Amino acid sequence: MKRNFLSLFALLMAALMLIACKGKTIKISADDNGSSLSMKPGETLLISIDGNPTTGYTWEVDSVDENILQLLGEPDYSTDFRLRPGMTGVGGTYKFKFTAVSAGATTLKLKYWRTFEPDNPPIETFEVTINVQ
Repeated sequence: MKRNFLSLFALLMAALMLIACKGKTIKISADDNGSSLSMKPGETLLISIDGNPTTGYTWEVDSVDENILQLLGEPDYSTDFRLRPGMTGVGGTYKFKFTAVSAGATTLKLKYWRTFEPDNPPIETFEVTINVQ
């Protein structure tokens, strides 16, 4: 009985340590354009930024040092149709998720542009400096 209790206790402690080591999520938006922030390896960065792909424009990563900060999957886009019932062509929110992988500094740049017009400059940009320590 005592041995089962110790095994269960050790398993519980290991699970708690894994949860604690997961790292926090830092959330930023267009209001943070031009800012700097610090992260630790293992932490997640979530950027939420408004856009409207029905206009042909889309947000994309323009540049980042992937040895320091890595994009996790593709950006997610969503529109809350409950707030705009029956409306098509309305904008929504792009969400980019990154993880800090190693120490260093990088500038993360996003651009809002039409991919089918590569010679035209983006109509909007977003930039933050990330320091991973």
